[in-house]
Amino acid sequence: MWLVNFLRSENFFHHYQPIVNLKTNNIEGYEALFRSHKFNNPERAYHSAIRKKKLFELDANSIQKAVCTFLCDGPINQDKKLFINVYPSTLLNLNFAPFILQLINYYLIPHQQIVLEIFENESIEDFSALTNVLHQLKSMGLLIAVDDFGKGTDNINRTIEIDSDYIKLDRYFSIGLNGSKKKQAYVDFLVHYCARFNLKLIFEGLETERDIDCAKILGVQYAQGYAIGKPQPISQFM
Repeated sequence: MWLVNFLRSENFFHHYQPIVNLKTNNIEGYEALFRSHKFNNPERAYHSAIRKKKLFELDANSIQKAVCTFLCDGPINQDKKLFINVYPSTLLNLNFAPFILQLINYYLIPHQQIVLEIFENESIEDFSALTNVLHQLKSMGLLIAVDDFGKGTDNINRTIEIDSDYIKLDRYFSIGLNGSKKKQAYVDFLVHYCARFNLKLIFEGLETERDIDCAKILGVQYAQGYAIGKPQPISQFM
């Protein structure tokens, strides 16, 4: 019952973290990050929803509020992308495509302004069904990002098969990047891979100026991290 009341009262909100083009210093977009005073760790809210079989309801409510807050309180320049985390099982729910289309039409937000980040903390049993759904969403004009690339064991396989627009590299590779030749070599490979297949690589978790400079030298175009911009209310970016 508490979860139903939690959803009805919308006892949650979002902070937004900028994703910056390292070559121009322009903001590519913002990632909406789920927050709640009821949960110190946002993942606990989702784990509770999974146990109660209410994950789709929480995901849908969170997405709607993230879009509404972004448009109502965000920067005047509304051409920035909105990156939204979503679980694979939510994408596979038959109600998701009609829901996201209705949401876009209601708020009059351009389809290509929304980037759905596929959250990796969930196993995918029917991968072919997921690729079909993603194809449908892309045909609607939505953009797709693979989140936390390099974190999971089957992550690389998924990324190759999924027709995404963005790849977000897990923060493991950004920590100590400046002092690790092996990490630099792997990032260099990904930069060339993304350039070849017209993908945008986003480096997550950059927290020092040295690592930012190293990422720039390696040709990384987009980045996200505390050294670039901390998560905060979208109104702070006005």
